[in-house]
Amino acid sequence: MIRFRLKRKAVAMIELIFAIVIMGIALMSAPTLISQASQGSMSVTQQEAIVACATEISMIMTRDWDEADTNNSDYAPILVVDENITALNEAKTSDGNLTGKRVGIPKASSRSFVNSNGARLHATPISNLGQDSNDNGEYDDIDDFNGKSTTLTLAVTGDNTDTETGDYIDVSLQIDTNVIYKSSPNIGYNSTSISFSTPFANNAPNSSNIKAITSTVTSSQHDSDLHTNITLKAFMCNIGTYELKRRTF
Repeated sequence: MIRFRLKRKAVAMIELIFAIVIMGIALMSAPTLISQASQGSMSVTQQEAIVACATEISMIMTRDWDEADTNNSDYAPILVVDENITALNEAKTSDGNLTGKRVGIPKASSRSFVNSNGARLHATPISNLGQDSNDNGEYDDIDDFNGKSTTLTLAVTGDNTDTETGDYIDVSLQIDTNVIYKSSPNIGYNSTSISFSTPFANNAPNSSNIKAITSTVTSSQHDSDLHTNITLKAFMCNIGTYELKRRTF
């Protein structure tokens, strides 16, 4: 009688050991993977906050440096400020008469201290930075944004607002903006080379040729992992604007 022995499939001991080792490595890596995913979410949240803040500053910088040009002329003149830096003030002729220009500005340039009505206008006093009764709620120049607080809220539609937000966690950002005069660096603007360090570090006691914009975005979320506090800064200078020329053909 011939007997046949059936061979059954089985897992070798070495294969079992390798499987256990791989599972152990995977389990040990799980906390690291979760942490990296969390950091990635935080990075996305911060990037969104930075974009929101940068957009706010970019929008502010499209406004006039100062709306003291109340005669609505085609261009804004260079404004007279309290800061006294010879190279930035209105130049004088040898006999002491005002030229209407800064030193080095061509006579043909429309960037002048004199507006279309022939008047010299003063920049907004430091005490009046921000919205006042004459603004009528409009933000015409950059200092109108001083003290402005903007809340960016995720637009939600539907009856159940708790579920319509989907995967968004940080649904509300607050942007606080301040505008202040900064002291201009008196570094010899007529020289062929200029070197300076942190030129706009000091606040000016009165109106100056530089307005600094500071916007800080914060998150209203209570989750400590979502706390956002990002500050961006920019500045604009008192250089006036050019005048458009009309030509008839």
